[in-house]
Amino acid sequence: MSYKSVFQDIRASVDWVHIKGDLKTKTIENLEKYVVKDERLPILLDRMRGHGAKTFILTNSEYHYTNAVMKYLLDDGTCSSRDWTSYFDYVVVDARKPLFFSEGTILRQVNRETGSLRIGTHTGPLQQGHVYSGGSCDTFSELIGAKGKDVLYIGDHIFGDILKSKKIRGWRTFLQVPELTQELYVWTEKQELFNQLQNLDATLSNIFKDLDSSTIEKPDISKVQVAIRQVTHEMDMSYGMLGSLFRSGSRQTFFASQVIRYADLYSSTFINLLHYPFSYMFRAPALLMPHEATVQHEETIDINEVKESNHMLIRCRAYSDGKATTEDVPGASSSNKKQVPVNPSEIQQHLRAETPQKVTQYHDEDDSEEDSIGSDKSQ
Repeated sequence: MSYKSVFQDIRASVDWVHIKGDLKTKTIENLEKYVVKDERLPILLDRMRGHGAKTFILTNSEYHYTNAVMKYLLDDGTCSSRDWTSYFDYVVVDARKPLFFSEGTILRQVNRETGSLRIGTHTGPLQQGHVYSGGSCDTFSELIGAKGKDVLYIGDHIFGDILKSKKIRGWRTFLQVPELTQELYVWTEKQELFNQLQNLDATLSNIFKDLDSSTIEKPDISKVQVAIRQVTHEMDMSYGMLGSLFRSGSRQTFFASQVIRYADLYSSTFINLLHYPFSYMFRAPALLMPHEATVQHEETIDINEVKESNHMLIRCRAYSDGKATTEDVPGASSSNKKQVPVNPSEIQQHLRAETPQKVTQYHDEDDSEEDSIGSDKSQ
């Protein structure tokens, strides 16, 4: 039995239980057991709408299940409690994500008394207090008057919610990851394991530090490799039998790379937005590439030594005017600095443009070609 066949069996079983089984029926019968209720949810929704934002629900669940869950989450149990739809400007069920973000389905209105769908395609504006079924992102965006980065979409599915809405439609995305609480607990409680792994990586680097291509004897790193595997295993087991959702030893998981790439924000719960003003600018720390992370800012590099080993540096502005000083010529004596004539036909012109005098790019706009596929109208 291969891992692929195991995955296919589990996926088919989960899909069957979710679509045709009694999963939702059993959940509705015991909401207190299966659904986590947070008393701060209605407060957050009211504050959002109070600051001029429009809120909406976009779910794949059918109306009966959505109605039961939302009543439980937003009903305070008193006779004067509000209808749960009053917390939202728009409600869409049976969205069939991720199909919703491409061609979609027919948009129809739901009869809230019977749960049945009205005949024909819905036309006209969406009204608060009404529930709609299906539709597409194009239709929905046009009816609510918001496209692309006007929307902050909160979801808990990295593919169906976050990746598709970001990549195809250019929506701002907020990924809810409940496992993040456990991840942060292990990160703080097991810090010594992470330090050990860093020390082992440093040990491995020191072994090869003074070696180059002339080295014949291969160094023995077997003990360090065994130690790295042992510490990595201990780290993974600290998260549970399935390991970390974000990390495998010193490497990120594929899920973590997708979170970094497609989620503008992520948290254990979106209720944490209560702790920030709605004008807050969220900005992630800079991600260093390996060549930046391994060289400290305090270190200095002898540019003359680099020139002697890298002839690409000859393509610089020092040669662009047909003159150069002997200190810029590899192998020239530093005691005899003078200008020497250079034949312009023998010079490789520099490849750099003139230094811009004003800002020409705004990196925080996230206007990458990939993220804007299919969202030209949302800019």
